[in-house]
This record gives sequence, structure tokens and C-alpha cells, in this order.
Amino acid sequence: MFWLPLWISVALVIAVLIVMLVVSWRGVERLGPIEVHLAHIERIEDVGLDMEQTLLKGLRGTRVERARLAELRDQVQEIARLEGALHPQTLQRLTQIGARLGAADANPIDVLLETLTQLRVVLAGERERHAWLLTRISADTRAEIQLTAVLLLIAPLLLGAFLFFIRGRVKQPLRALEDLLARLARRDYRPVPEAILATIDAVAHPAFHSYNALVARLQALEAEHRDREQTLEREVRQATAALLAQSRELGRAERLAAVGAVSAGLAHELRNPLAGIQMACGTLHRALGEGEHAARIAAVIDELKRVNHLLTSQVDAARHRPEPLEAVAVDQLINELLILLRYQIPERIVIEAQAPSDLRCLLPAAGLRQALLNLVLNAVQAMPGAGRIQIAAGLTDGTLAISVTDSGPGLPEDLLRAGIRPFATSRPGGTGLGLAMVRRFVRDHDGALQLANQPPQGAAVTLRLPCRSPTGAHPHA
Repeated sequence: MFWLPLWISVALVIAVLIVMLVVSWRGVERLGPIEVHLAHIERIEDVGLDMEQTLLKGLRGTRVERARLAELRDQVQEIARLEGALHPQTLQRLTQIGARLGAADANPIDVLLETLTQLRVVLAGERERHAWLLTRISADTRAEIQLTAVLLLIAPLLLGAFLFFIRGRVKQPLRALEDLLARLARRDYRPVPEAILATIDAVAHPAFHSYNALVARLQALEAEHRDREQTLEREVRQATAALLAQSRELGRAERLAAVGAVSAGLAHELRNPLAGIQMACGTLHRALGEGEHAARIAAVIDELKRVNHLLTSQVDAARHRPEPLEAVAVDQLINELLILLRYQIPERIVIEAQAPSDLRCLLPAAGLRQALLNLVLNAVQAMPGAGRIQIAAGLTDGTLAISVTDSGPGLPEDLLRAGIRPFATSRPGGTGLGLAMVRRFVRDHDGALQLANQPPQGAAVTLRLPCRSPTGAHPHA
């Protein structure tokens, strides 16, 4: 709708310019005959001047040669053959003058007087026709100037009237489009009803049909987006539930493993005194020899062997094989963990992560993810109000350092002083196994765990693990 008035305005301007060009071209074309006619008159005047000079010489007594009259005749005949005369009798008169100049029996002086008189008649006729031609050209030029002026005056008026007419036809569709776009900004994807289209000018119908096609496509895309969002949310919730279930199972397994470790330690400690008792009983049995007491000591020795076997089985059962290593992109592992934690962490707690995008190491992926999960959950539980958690990873001298810091109250002083102990916790409802599980993980992989408080408040737990390059080369810091 915007381009139609513009193109019509351009067309009117071009039409006016074409008319002015045609008028100018016609004026140039009219000047051509005038130039030719002036040249024709100039040739006639030159011949008349030659005749006058020849006549003056004859009147002064100089003999006029026939050859001179022949030259004048040739000049007159040449002029008669050229185009450019305007008077209808000019060619006839020039022919008669040429014939008179060629008369052999006439007196040259009389011939010159007679032809000069006729030549002046020719000049008078041509000048008269020239004045008439100039008058006509002047009248045509004035008419063309008036026509151009009228066009220059009428064209803006026509353009203004047309624009006013177009404005009335365009204003209503533009207002309707403005309302539709505002409705579209509010995510209202209803199409334009046919009843409204019937009240709008037919010129604007393509725009409204295109709008209906657009909103139909937007409705389809919005429905696809909602379905995709619901699907993704459902998948994330399922993955989160699976992760939480896995976390609970791993926590339970770790608690059982901690209990097993305590049992294995207790069994290991009991085996030493049991071995001494068994040796003493053996010595006593050999000293008693045969008899009832010796039989009773033999039974005690058998029970001690069975208890020792049970304790040895308990120690063997407590042994476990570390998780195998695999190529891990540290930043990707941390980001995936944060995505899965989105539904676990309250909105009042902000969690941030910073890790180099090119940091890759051979690591136990599942164990590292579980260790970080335990540290983040411990940080969340330490901040009942709003807070901030930061995870940062870096590489120094072949050692991967991942720190988890929070803005909570910090770690207890007895924990920093005495170290991590299984089942030791200061939080109501806690198990005291989270940090123990993390410490066990880093120790199994030749790493270290550092605990510290940071000013003015907050805790910082740093995992340090050997970073072996997946390609066999040393990783760069």
C-alpha cells in the first residue's frame, strides 16, 4: 500500500518530464528549417551583391563579359537546386533569372538590371515567408510553454487528489493491520474473520490473507513449541528423578560401604588378638596331651579358627575395585550436573560454574559426578536462606582442581581441626557420610580433598585429582 502512491507519483513526474522533453524537441526541430532558410536567403543575397558589383562596373564603363553572366547564372541555378526556399514562387523566379542571364543577344547591363530587380522580388518574398515562419514558431512556443505550465500546475493537484483518495482507502486497512500487529505482540494468534475482510478495500486483501497464513503458521509453531517444552520438561524430570534415585542408592551403597569399612577395620583389629589366643590355646592343647581337657581346648581352637575365617571373609568383602577411567570434558560434566540439579536447588540459591572449554582428562566420570553432587547438596543444605554456590575447575601442573564454594556459615571448626570422620555430623538429620564418601573417592584415585572457610563467610571444598590426557600427551594448564 505504501508503494502504490509512490509509483503513481513517479509516473506523473515522468509523464510531465516526457511532455517537456517532447516540447523541447519540437522547438529544436522547428529551429532547423529556420537555419536552412537563413542560409538560403544568405546565398541569394550573395548572388544579388555579385550582380550589383558587376552592374556598377558596367555602369562605370567597364565591359561586362558574357563569362561573368554565365557565372552568375550558374550560381542562381545552383541556389534553385538547393532546398530551403519557403515562398512557392521562388524556384520559378530563380529559374527565370537563370534563363535571363543566359540570353546571348541581350545587353548585359539591361540583363543585370532586370535580373537584379527580379532577385529583389525573390528576397522580399523569402523575407516575408521568414517573418511568417517566425511568427508561427513564436505562437507554437507560447502555446507549448502554456501547456507545460498547465501541466506543472495540474500534476500536483492531480497527485494531491489521488493521494487523498488513496489515503481514504489505505487508512482503514493500516489501522486494522496496526491492531492486528498489536494483538500479535500479545501472542494472540486469532485470524482475521471474513466479516471484517468484507469491510476492507479489496486492494488490501492480499496483506490480510498473508496475515492469516502467518498466524496459522505461528499457531502451529506455538503448539509444537509447547509440546516440545512439555516433552523436554518431562524428560528432565524423569532424568532428575532417576538421578535422585541413583543418588539415594549410591548414598545407601556408600553408607553400607562405610559400615563395611568400619566392620573390616574392626575385623582386622580383632584378628590379631584372636591369632594370639589361638596360638596360646594351641600351646595349651599340646601341653595337656590326651584327655577331656585337651578335647575341650581343641573345640575352642576350632571355634577360634571359624571366627578368624569369618573375620577374614569380612575384610575380603570390604575390598572393592576403583571405577575405570574415561575421557571426560570437565565443563560438559559440570554443566550436565547443573542441568539435572535445576529442579533440586531452590530458586533462592544461585549456582554458577566456570571451567575451561578445552579441559579434558581421564577421570572416573560417575564417581566425580557423584562427589560433586554430594558437595553441592551439602552446600545447599548449609544455606537455609538465599545464597550463592560457585563451581570452578582449573589445571595446574597436571593436577585437576575443582572447588565448590558457598556463601553459607562455613564448615565447623571441629571438622577442620579433626578431619572427616564417618557418621560425624553437626546437621540435624544428617548422616555424616557425604564428605566421607567424597574423601574415599579422591583417595581411591590418588587425589586429595581440601577443606577451608573463606572470608567473610562461606565454605570451600577442593578436589584435586591427577589429570591424564586422553591422547597421552601432557594436558596444558
